[in-house]
Amino acid sequence: MKDFWKTHQWPTGERRAHWHILVEGQSKVAEFAAAHAELIARFPQLTPVPVPWLHMTLLSIGSIDVPQMKEVAHAVSLGLRAASLDPFEIEVGPAQATREGITVAVYPEEELSSLFWTVRQATEEVLGKEVLPPAPARFWPHLSLAYSNADWDHDELSRALTRLRPAQAPMTVSQVHLVDQQQDWRIQDTPPEQP
Repeated sequence: MKDFWKTHQWPTGERRAHWHILVEGQSKVAEFAAAHAELIARFPQLTPVPVPWLHMTLLSIGSIDVPQMKEVAHAVSLGLRAASLDPFEIEVGPAQATREGITVAVYPEEELSSLFWTVRQATEEVLGKEVLPPAPARFWPHLSLAYSNADWDHDELSRALTRLRPAQAPMTVSQVHLVDQQQDWRIQDTPPEQP
């Protein structure tokens, strides 16, 4: 496993906007994450994501100012209304060791993918394509339970995750959130929620 923080280093004090799906209020997802806490704690090479800060990143935007954030939030709100996306259900799990941490699969992908493309298109209309990371051929929805803080052999972790396997957790997706995030990722300022 590779050190996540080596490859995702932001300049000190820099804040970056992201579109997130937050899992607050989703008790089954919190239980799913908590079922992994003891295992994650056994590996000092992992930095766990505290349950209150669990999220799925829909789109990383980058460093933008407050007026731009307001414009983006408004454009996405209009885009979501135009797309007539209703709240939908997903399943969270299982967790697996990946290149830079522990990620959790999220299914089905179709409605999350539609949500991603709607959010991305509206964000592009305000900021331009060149500001955003290149568009993926296919959106990969996932949730991170922990990030690697070292380069290390994670075979033991992979085996332990395979043995652990708690039941998948149901989750309702009804909102997206525009967050202004610092590298310390434990500190987030959340502007008003977007429907």
